[in-house]
Amino acid sequence: MKARGGISRALVAGFVVVVVILVAAVVVFVGFPGTTHGSSTTTSTVSTPANLLLATGQTPSSYCSQPTSPYSNSSLTINWGNLAPGTEGIQFVCLKNTGTTAITLAVNSSLTTSTGKVTSPQAGTILYGGAAELIEVDLWLTSSVQPGPFQSFTVTIGGTQ
Repeated sequence: MKARGGISRALVAGFVVVVVILVAAVVVFVGFPGTTHGSSTTTSTVSTPANLLLATGQTPSSYCSQPTSPYSNSSLTINWGNLAPGTEGIQFVCLKNTGTTAITLAVNSSLTTSTGKVTSPQAGTILYGGAAELIEVDLWLTSSVQPGPFQSFTVTIGGTQ
């Protein structure tokens, strides 16, 4: 039987079935919009030496003279959000040198190389006594990291005199 315009109902029904199958395949392989398919929620603890204070949760435009969270050097964490294997998370912190001696900034972590690494473009720069600076901290996950609960790890932000 022909529908209006000469297209058969069987052809229209076949087209609808194909569209439904394609939408189902996208949902199965990619996930519903807004989901984090194959990712891990990642939080790390942060340690600093006694003369360095840290304010986590900053934005790229934060002023470290007035950070959006208070400076501290205890019970610090960085929430990296949901990261998929093979991706990078970028966070910003304010670092304040309360000492009188300049330090050369260093960023390290307890991650194994098979899991990923933590770096900073500011590593190697000098932070003078009494100064505060916005620091970018980058977490890189290898593509072999398994999705799901992520191992806990520590990021150490410090330096040498």
